[in-house]
Amino acid sequence: MNLQKITLTLGLTLLAGVFTGCKDMDRPDPNRHVTQVQSQPKTAFDNWLKSHYTDSYNVQYIYTLDDTEADRSRNLAPAKLENSMKLAKIILHAWYGAYDEATGKVDFMRKTSPRQLLIVGSASWNGDGTITQGTAEGGLKVTLYQANWLDVNDPQALNTTFFKVMHHEFSHILHQNKIWPTTEYDGISEGYAPTSWHNRRELKDYAPLGFITAYASSQPREDIAEMTACYITFPKSQWDAVMEAAGEEGRAKLNKKMEIIKKYMKGTWDIDMDQLRTIAQRRLEEAAHLNLLEDSWKELLGSSLRAFPQTARAAEPSPAAYAEAYKAVVEELRRHPKFLEVRAGKCTTEDDLKHVVNLDQCAAITQYFH
Repeated sequence: MNLQKITLTLGLTLLAGVFTGCKDMDRPDPNRHVTQVQSQPKTAFDNWLKSHYTDSYNVQYIYTLDDTEADRSRNLAPAKLENSMKLAKIILHAWYGAYDEATGKVDFMRKTSPRQLLIVGSASWNGDGTITQGTAEGGLKVTLYQANWLDVNDPQALNTTFFKVMHHEFSHILHQNKIWPTTEYDGISEGYAPTSWHNRRELKDYAPLGFITAYASSQPREDIAEMTACYITFPKSQWDAVMEAAGEEGRAKLNKKMEIIKKYMKGTWDIDMDQLRTIAQRRLEEAAHLNLLEDSWKELLGSSLRAFPQTARAAEPSPAAYAEAYKAVVEELRRHPKFLEVRAGKCTTEDDLKHVVNLDQCAAITQYFH
């Protein structure tokens, strides 16, 4: 009984202390709040993005690697500022411009486009050795990886790395807004493999089943997105190669799927897929001849930190800090299954990379430092 009284008395004393301690002067200072957004001075590039992306399409083009936006479970590197600039111009011309021209409607992309585009410099490696080329979150944000490998003079590389991803993710957004004919489409092919699709490495492994890519065989929703994106971005030679490898049965399935997609896109969105394909491929060819760097942007590239967004760091790291960071990144990447086959000592310094025979296995390391 005495113990209960002591405990109750102590509890009341502590509670009184809590109430007497809550004074107006103890309210959080809004100027020191941890969630307050720190404003950064706008550059000429930022102002251009506001005019051509935010004001025109209601889209935020994010080129700094903010921890609140990026996938923290992945070891990612920011995009080079110069590449972010060039990619912004290319996407505006070859993606937004393609849909604007194909639909003939100035507000189509403003209404349906994702609200954010996040540009990441490095690849996003998965534990099984595959790469996630892009992600879409609820139709609101699309993340594009491998910006540090940008080659403006290779349209097919641009398609493979960026535009196939964008058309794929955009098709998901269109399907979320207006449902696609799942009952009719889902039953065309059998053999979807949600967890083992990446084992289908060659055309003969998936084309005869009626799949345009190995990833298309993961599940129906990815199948229709892949079919849409590949039809728009594949050159005729690549599309024909899949059809040839598919054989009569697989080819019939692929043609049936394409027929459904064309009907859906025309009937639901008033988009002619053949016209969109022609426009998109022409505009991508034109992209290499665009002025990809405005004169007012070039002065932003003079810093020795130009490999990273200007607002990403406050000051240049010391040589010792840079060397330590380099070593940490190399060690992290060397533990990835993709690089376990590289002989010890091959990928330890930047100079060593020039002499590595299997460059594919060390490509992800070079992107952090070039």
